[in-house]
Formats: sequence, C-alpha cells, structure tokens
Amino acid sequence: MRHIFWWIFHILVLLICTGFLILGINMLRGAYGMQYPVHFFIAFFGSSMMILISGSLIVGFIIRIIHRWRDVFNNHVSQG
Repeated sequence: MRHIFWWIFHILVLLICTGFLILGINMLRGAYGMQYPVHFFIAFFGSSMMILISGSLIVGFIIRIIHRWRDVFNNHVSQG
C-alpha cells in the first residue's frame, strides 16, 4: 500500500509542476504584449522563475520515477 501512495504522490506532483510550467509559458507570452517596460520586466522575470523551478522539479521527479521503475523491474526480473 505504501508503494501505491509513493507513485500517486510523485505523479500528482509531476502533473502540478507541468501545470505551473504551462502557466509560466503563458505568462511569458503575455509579457511581450505589455505596454510599460516595468510591467514587462516584472512579468518576464516572474514567469522565467516559474519556468525554471517547475522545469527543474519535473526533471528531478522524472529521474526519481525512472529509478524506482528500474528497481521494480529489476526485482521482478531477478525473482522470476
């Protein structure tokens, strides 16, 4: 049962991070339509930070999921 919660948690966090990545990309696209330079800089750097953090979290969680998947697969191969 504990393993199921591990998978649910990591997949849920991966989906949330993907949503923030999409939101950051949309904010970045919207920043280029702003009239005032100060508003552009605030939106540009904010969206860039969202993209950077969510992208790095996505990569980290994908690596953790791949390592767990390989461990599960290797355990099944060695037992069977």
